[in-house]
Amino acid sequence: MEYGFIFDMDGVVIDSNPYHKIAWGKFLSGQEIPFDDQLFDNVLSGRTGPTSLRMLFGEDLSQDKLDLYLDEVDSNYQTILRESEDVRPIAGVHDFLNQITGNGMRLALATSAPVLNIELGLQKLNLENTFEHIVGKVDVSHGKPHPEVYLRSLELLGMAAENCIVFEDSKAGIQSARSAGIKVVGIASGHSKEELLEEGVSMVVDDFVGMELDQILSLIRKN
Repeated sequence: MEYGFIFDMDGVVIDSNPYHKIAWGKFLSGQEIPFDDQLFDNVLSGRTGPTSLRMLFGEDLSQDKLDLYLDEVDSNYQTILRESEDVRPIAGVHDFLNQITGNGMRLALATSAPVLNIELGLQKLNLENTFEHIVGKVDVSHGKPHPEVYLRSLELLGMAAENCIVFEDSKAGIQSARSAGIKVVGIASGHSKEELLEEGVSMVVDDFVGMELDQILSLIRKN
């Protein structure tokens, strides 16, 4: 039996929170909005860019302004990531990805990130040739928590939801995967384990250290 493993990127494959924090801080400084760890943790971390911006600027923020602000934050992030010499993966992810590919399982990346963010992140971690399929922001009309990114991943893999598993760290991402009918392993890199369990994940871990392929295959097969 063939099984599919679908990974979110930020906070699941790459430990990107430190770079997103700097990128948002630079953007908000230009907008003369005070920025601190509390604002990042409570408003920005673990949320989609549009959600965060509307929390900051109000629900009536125009689409043109929203797109302009997102482009600025993404540009900041890309510059920081490009110049960084110590971009880190989520602990244990390389070993677990090697288990998946070494056993002939199917592998996809499903993220809300734009193309350049994806390319830079994977290059920095030497994972640019790891994923069979990549679905990003440019490939869908609706971002997470809409299920489109995961439905598209299933379509590309040619697999049924019940034969796949998703690895996610955000509430919106978990909601997206579960709406697509896929079981989720929560990665507690941005939210507490309790918060992720409340979203209905099948399992929650801090990272991939010690994760075994057989353990996840049993989770997929479990009714």
